[in-house]
Formats: sequence, structure tokens, C-alpha cells
Amino acid sequence: MLAVTFVTTGLVVDIVQGLMYITIRPISKGTYRKLNYYVTYALNSQIVFLAEWWSGSRVILYADPQIVSSYFGKEHAQLLLNHCYEVDWLLGWLICDRVQILGNAKVYVKKMLQWAPVLGWSWKFQEVVFLERNWEKDKRNLGKQLSRLVEYPWPFFLTMFPEGTRFTKQKHEASMIVAREKGLPELKHHLLPRTRGFVAGLPYLKGKVPAVYDVTVAFPKDCDPEPSVFNLLNGVPLTAHLLMRRIPMETIPDDPEEAANWLHKLYQHKDKVLDNFLETNEFDPKRELPEYTKFEYFELPRRYFSLINFCTWAAIINLPILYFLVLLLTSGSILSVILAVSFVGIAYLGMVRLINLTKISRSASSYGGAGTSAPNKVETDQTKPSTNGNVNNVSKKKEN
Repeated sequence: MLAVTFVTTGLVVDIVQGLMYITIRPISKGTYRKLNYYVTYALNSQIVFLAEWWSGSRVILYADPQIVSSYFGKEHAQLLLNHCYEVDWLLGWLICDRVQILGNAKVYVKKMLQWAPVLGWSWKFQEVVFLERNWEKDKRNLGKQLSRLVEYPWPFFLTMFPEGTRFTKQKHEASMIVAREKGLPELKHHLLPRTRGFVAGLPYLKGKVPAVYDVTVAFPKDCDPEPSVFNLLNGVPLTAHLLMRRIPMETIPDDPEEAANWLHKLYQHKDKVLDNFLETNEFDPKRELPEYTKFEYFELPRRYFSLINFCTWAAIINLPILYFLVLLLTSGSILSVILAVSFVGIAYLGMVRLINLTKISRSASSYGGAGTSAPNKVETDQTKPSTNGNVNNVSKKKEN
């Protein structure tokens, strides 16, 4: 049911978005974006449904309640998330839904994903920011994409994972080799942030996007079961903790080098609070960090719209299909039975394939290999990755 509903809904959404893109957008970009908010929500909220209704997962915030009620969902914001878990992006979507901004949840993603059926096609029409992981190309396209995005009539959240790839032990070891070479403090639970893309985007966001939201996602050290999308599919509930603080965009330095150092210091701070949590299950157990004096642990109430949306699509899509499958299975024809089983199997495999897009290959990104040298201090973050096994190159260099 989950697979058939999600894949079918996604294809319908893709078609509707495509038609709006070629008919409405040329006439009125603002109207297109407003309508696309609701069309996008029809798809995105099904993934939220999977987490908060199907599996019953919880998200506990550690934040200033007054800041959350006054600003979250009421302004454009750039979210800086750590990338330690397979489900961190999904947890961000839960918060987006609860502050009524899910239809405008934007993210930086690899350009190759725009060709992925359902999610990738929809992202293209949602105007998310696509990056080729080739700095010479990205620096030409980044400004154009961000300039279009800040024109949005309704608030949006633009999520960035400055680490560039998901945390693994191998990537962490390679990243810390680079940290030692550059004289940067070593991080225990994060990779070095890649500052180049963040710094390049600031001129286009400042004055248009009021704030950066620093988001640190954490699970208990011995979390069982593992926080994965597959476990959510199996209905296994997870309890995540998110530290969220609002940082005015104007407080970030204009100078590129200082802005890069600002991001490094932010990740050093994130590393400290995440280390606290993994040791004590609290971000600031001794209440010794002055900026968290007004912070509290609390949950935002989940909304019923994702449940209603999924159940409506499930009924519209699955009842006719179920009737058709019953006819095939009771027809007495072996060919009909094979067709029925194949249909369900293909839908399931399609959904699993889409979910696997959220998983980062161990070789998807690397640190410190050829092509990562920087001409100035702003580029000490190894932003320009290569595809020829850089991690191994770093290890060999270290051995030599």
C-alpha cells in the first residue's frame, strides 16, 4: 500500500507540476509557486506520514519556545544540519510540516538526482538548488538559483549539509587528516564543513533571508533500532532530538575568510553539544552555555494534514487497483497472476530504490585528494571533490 500509493502519487504530482510549469509559470511565476506549494505538499507529506503516523516517531526540540513561535515558519531561513544519520533530512521535514512550511522545503542536492523518477523530477519543478559538485560550474549557477529562490512569495526553509556527505568512520579519518594539515581543531562527531558553497551563497541571501537556523540532530549513543528509513518503513518508532537556534543572518561576517572561519567555529560548537548529548542524552547537561538559558525540551504538535492526505490518496489509488488485482488473481490464468504479482513487486522495488537515493555511498565524497587544494584560506574545506578515490589517496599520502 505504501509503495503503490507513494509511487503513483509521485507520478501524478510530476505530471501536474510539469503542466503548470509550461502553462502557468510563463504567465505568472508567483501564481505557479503558490499553486506548486500545495502540489508539492501532496508528495512531501507522504514521507512525513511515514515517519510520524506509520511509525509513530517523535521529534523532541531543544530550543527557545518563544523564538520558535515567533519566527519558525514565518520567515525565509537557511538551515545548517549535521549529516550523521540516514534520516536527518526527514526529521527536518517533520519540523517543516509542524511549522506549516513543508511545501516550501528546499534543499541543496546533487544535480544528477534531478533525473530520478518521482522525487527527482518533483525537485526540479520545486526549484531546489542543484549542485554538480564541480566548483567551476557551481559558482556560475549558484547565484542564479539563489536569486530566483529569494523571490518566493511565502517563507521557505533552505537546507544545507555543509559536511557535503554523510558521516562514516572512513570519511571522518580522512577529514581529520586534512584538519591536522590545515591546523584546524579536530572534530569527534562531524566532518570538516565545506565552506566554499556556504560563503558563495551569502551575498545572494543577505538582505533577503533574515536568519540561519543551526540544527543539530542527535540520537542516543546506543540507539536501538538504528535510525534508518527502512526501519521507519517497517513501522519502527524512533525518537530524535533536535537542537535548533536562530542566528540572524546579519551577524555572519561579510568577509569571505571570516565567514568561512565562522562556519568552522559553528561546527566546533555543534561537535561540543553533540558530544554532550551522546554522553548524557542532553545537549547542555550542566546548563553552562549562556546562549541556551531560555532553551527547553518540548515537542511541536503533529498536524493531521499528512494523515488525511495519505489516506485520501491511498483510497483513490489502491481501491481500484485492489479490485483489478483481485480480478487478475481469480481469473484462473497463470499469466494474470504473474502480472498481478509483478505489478506489486515493481511498485515496491521502485519505492525501495527511491529511498536508497537518501543513502550516501562510501565513495560518494571524499577529503583531501587531488583537486582539493585551495588558493586561499576560504577554500581550506576541500570543497572540490574528485571521483577517483580521494580517501585512499589521503591514506597513502599519510603513510608516505
